[in-house]
Amino acid sequence: MNRLLYKWALAVFILSTFFLAVAPTYAQTSAGLQLKPAVVEDQVNPGEVHQYTLSVTNVGKAAGIFYIHTLDIKGVDDGGRPIFSNHNEITGYELSSWMSVPLQSVSLGTGESKTISFSVHIPTDASPGSHFASILFNDKPTAPTSSGTGVGFDVGAIVSLRISGDIHEEAQLREFSTDKLIYGTPNVTFTSKVENLGNVLVQPSGSIQITSMFGRQVANIPVNELLASVFPKANRTYTTKWASDTFAFGRYEAVVSLVYGSDARKTIYSTTSFWVLPIIPICIILGGVLVIIITIFALMKAYIRKQLRQMGVTKVTKADSDFYKKKYQKSVSKLVIVAMAMLLVCVVFLVLMFVLFA
Repeated sequence: MNRLLYKWALAVFILSTFFLAVAPTYAQTSAGLQLKPAVVEDQVNPGEVHQYTLSVTNVGKAAGIFYIHTLDIKGVDDGGRPIFSNHNEITGYELSSWMSVPLQSVSLGTGESKTISFSVHIPTDASPGSHFASILFNDKPTAPTSSGTGVGFDVGAIVSLRISGDIHEEAQLREFSTDKLIYGTPNVTFTSKVENLGNVLVQPSGSIQITSMFGRQVANIPVNELLASVFPKANRTYTTKWASDTFAFGRYEAVVSLVYGSDARKTIYSTTSFWVLPIIPICIILGGVLVIIITIFALMKAYIRKQLRQMGVTKVTKADSDFYKKKYQKSVSKLVIVAMAMLLVCVVFLVLMFVLFA
């Protein structure tokens, strides 16, 4: 009885701890905002002043006061989430210090929308190229001081301004590779790592063309269809997958070709290769050849013994054994040679293909 009560008490304690841990998380996610537009983009000149507006809607389950902050963005991660700068951190692409937001907070009821206006004063000595910041809304009046993506904001709009002047657009492919060299089936993951060497955003897009070892094109896969950007002086990795239900065998070559730039006339490309070797069919074929060879040798040995028994020979010396083997194995030696040749050809073919084209 005491053991049963102990188990019930332990279960109640675990459930209570679970719900206490989940309750604050649910409370934090019960509120939410929607901003339109999510990205403010413009091309401006030094010394100008520009006005912009945001529509803020409370799509959460409760009314609340949401505080407004601005932070510089120094990049994005591979998932597209912004990486915020520390306060007073110099990145060369600062923008938040140029922004002026009249309101410090906004009160919104459930389903209520309001328009937030803000202005950007472009300094006369602003450096040419892209500058980035974000207008962020949350329920805390103090902005965080740590950098990174996990700043705890409910929602934010990205402001991207391109300052006219000496614009430099240049990108290069730092890496183009597959996750493995040899695949059992045509299910390949490609990695394209693009580095932005310029001072403005680039949005590389294009395709990966895959050809077989006989020169036949087997696939053409789009890359970065959503036009995810690469920040200046930063890298971004694009992952592309190729999966096919058709039979594939041998060496394949993949060529990635990407275009970028304001006029989409600049091109970067790279090549890589990989192998598709269906291991199971290959093992079945080689195993079948080995079984044939073993069977032939076994039949040959049984045939010789049978001939010896018919001749009344019960005890055979080594010299006699060699004589009879030479005499009776001629009829099966050709089959053994053919089987061995099949196995040798398969092995040599695979080795030569790998050495010549790897």
